Amino acid sequence: MTGQRARAPRSSRFAFGLALICLLGLGIRIGFIVSEHDSKLGGDAIYYHKAANLLADGKGFIDPFRYLYGSEETITLASGETKTITIPVGHVEPTAGHPPVYVVYLAAFSKLGIRSATSHKVASAFLGIAAVVLAGLLGRALRSDRLGLIAAFITAVYANVWVNDIVLMSETAAIVMAFAATLFGLRFWRSPTIRNGAWFALAGALAALSRAELLLYMPLIGAVALLRAQLPWSRRIGTYGVMGLVCLAALAPWVIRNNLVMEESLTLSDGAGTVLVQANCDRTYYGDEQGDHIGGWYLYCGSRTQPYGPNGELLDESQRDKVVREQALAYIRSHTTRLVTVVVPARIGRMWGLYRPIVQMRTEIVERRPAVPTWIGFWQYVFLMPFVIAGVVIQWRRREPVLVLLLWAALVTFTAATTFGNIRYRTAAEISIVMFATISFDAIWSAIRRRWGRTSVGSEPGVGVKHEPGPGLLEGAGV
Repeated sequence: MTGQRARAPRSSRFAFGLALICLLGLGIRIGFIVSEHDSKLGGDAIYYHKAANLLADGKGFIDPFRYLYGSEETITLASGETKTITIPVGHVEPTAGHPPVYVVYLAAFSKLGIRSATSHKVASAFLGIAAVVLAGLLGRALRSDRLGLIAAFITAVYANVWVNDIVLMSETAAIVMAFAATLFGLRFWRSPTIRNGAWFALAGALAALSRAELLLYMPLIGAVALLRAQLPWSRRIGTYGVMGLVCLAALAPWVIRNNLVMEESLTLSDGAGTVLVQANCDRTYYGDEQGDHIGGWYLYCGSRTQPYGPNGELLDESQRDKVVREQALAYIRSHTTRLVTVVVPARIGRMWGLYRPIVQMRTEIVERRPAVPTWIGFWQYVFLMPFVIAGVVIQWRRREPVLVLLLWAALVTFTAATTFGNIRYRTAAEISIVMFATISFDAIWSAIRRRWGRTSVGSEPGVGVKHEPGPGLLEGAGV
């Protein structure tokens, strides 16, 4: 009874502290949205905003650009003749260019009449606060209330996290779902039960429905956790099978829909060809006069995407993506040595701020990231990285889970190596950065308090507030 009374004030203090941090994070996000209210949406942000409104209007997942703007082009047929093709405004064409979670989230607000770009940014900012809460719960589950509050604070103020909320990009949903997957992944790592595995699989599926490349996290962590578990092999295989079924069930509606409405077979999205063709050409392999595009992407890489067949027939989105994907793969096959020795290292270097970082920051700004948050995020990243490295060492020496936090960094590195390098594609790894830096700061705090001789019972991790492994781990964290 005494222990319960002791835990109640601590839980209240944690909840109060987390609420204050959330208010701080929301204030930062809303403040920058207001300051940037005159800035126009660009690229994918236009897609998310318009697609959400169309979905709310009952149009389904359709290409917003062709529906709202149409197009007219003069093309050359296989016979050598020219032909003018007009796509009228109101043309309905199914799209699977992006996974659906972020569009569905914004569409819920559009359905309520909250439809402007600015109001969608505000809605996105509130979604971003969910990442702050999840960071706090993850830190609390890892070690202590204090570590949780530090993690929440860094997530609230770290510009490379919140910049996505104010530019209307799906990375906001991706980092929320990735935090959730990490939280449930930690639970499964410590207690690999079927129930924990099912929740982990669901969180992993939602992460993949936010950004397709996040799909690998759940099966990899699940496999390693079960390999190290002291369980009969039949139990391990059965648990992994249940996880697979839950994940497939969550992904199935979107995947089935895609294959029903598209000409080509596909899974979560059909944008791989566009990404590849914009990242594999002479400009991104050999650079221009300044070498600025090596390892990056260039809108006009290769030939222009051909939206029509040889006789002028209109290709659907999946067919167009196949055309440019084959074009990109042909270029890769003929430049493999350059890709491996120069381009892949440059891609990874761009993502991690090791290759021409100042040039990369300027490129991010050109690509419609606001200048002030971009530079704030860069210098915050530079400051945090030594603490991140120290946090990995501390966590390893404590024999606490490392892979659960570190795998995001490995996955985004793989993404950069196979596509191109930019800060946006590093979003999931910001979880690794936040959590390992938090572990370092928490350890420094403990060392200072010990040195000053002011440590009291319950103030240190492991004294009254540490969460032991077990099925009830996340229940104690409020999940």
